[in-house]
Amino acid sequence: MLKSIAILLTSCVVLNTAQAQINARGSDSTMHVLKALAAAYETDSGKKVNLQGGGSGAGAKSLVAGEVTLAFLSRELNDAEKAAGLVGKEYAHDGVAVIVHKDNPTANVTLAELKDLFTGKTTAWADGKPVVPFNRNTDSGTREVFQGIVLGKDVFSPTAAVKHDGVLVSSVSKIPTAVAYASLAEADETLVKIVTVNGIKPSAATLKDKTYPIGRIPTLATKGEAAGEEKAFIDYVLSSKGQAVVAKEGLVPIQ
Repeated sequence: MLKSIAILLTSCVVLNTAQAQINARGSDSTMHVLKALAAAYETDSGKKVNLQGGGSGAGAKSLVAGEVTLAFLSRELNDAEKAAGLVGKEYAHDGVAVIVHKDNPTANVTLAELKDLFTGKTTAWADGKPVVPFNRNTDSGTREVFQGIVLGKDVFSPTAAVKHDGVLVSSVSKIPTAVAYASLAEADETLVKIVTVNGIKPSAATLKDKTYPIGRIPTLATKGEAAGEEKAFIDYVLSSKGQAVVAKEGLVPIQ
């Protein structure tokens, strides 16, 4: 009898631990930030956050469908996502940095010039060498922000090959005429050059005062107001400990 009770209690503990876990999906460009936050949270609380990538849009869709209980987006929620019942908590500032090879002499582009580079209107750099633009997948929050601010209603050139976040920066570092756009947290200046846009470089100061023209605000989202384990994790991210992790991983703390 006592053995049966012990087995039952053990089963309950396992079940409660499984229920305590958070399943989250979202942005590939901020995945490294979420991994660091999840690791710190698990160390401090003992609770695990399971993470999947796929893009901000994919994360929001999975949250609406009830496949996950938390979505992490590299941008703010859009109107359709809010209408579907999603509620967001902003946790950082970020910028979409424009990156080129370190040997590329280009130091600045205007928004209009950037649009021409990615729609295919401009096919060569000033020295006559061919432009090699790289794009991101259609569920990418970084792509959505770039589309809205830079391209507007125009479309990306079909010559802009889609590159996964994991190889995007390294690809630009190896191709002298390449150009791409990436989260500031991804843009490793030991590998690539970040060019200014309209004369302004993305930084903590220019993202906070919104003078850098391609800024965004990474968001943690729940279906309805956050509660339970999801709220506990969001509160941790917004705490001084969580914001220190955000800064260490290359984003600008929201607090």
